[in-house]
Amino acid sequence: MSDETTDRPDTTTPTQGADTHTDCSEALLRVYEYLDGELGPEEVAKIQAHLDECGPCLKEYDLDTTLKSLIKRSCGSERAPEALRLTIMSRISMTMIQVDRG
Repeated sequence: MSDETTDRPDTTTPTQGADTHTDCSEALLRVYEYLDGELGPEEVAKIQAHLDECGPCLKEYDLDTTLKSLIKRSCGSERAPEALRLTIMSRISMTMIQVDRG
């Protein structure tokens, strides 16, 4: 049985490339945006450079990729109820407003 704290990325250790600087916390925070193709080219390059250099974050990315694939395969043909979709979209909008004002 492994100690979970050793399997988690060290969020204080940044990785640096030519024009990139991304720490683990930023990479993990944005991993779903990266997976969903929602980042611009500069952000993609930063996250990719970090994943190339950081084994623990790459492991987390692989886990997230597997989870997303499993959900898509298991629930791909089902549509969320409209009330749930509206609630999620509303919360996303509120989060975006809070981040913009942040």
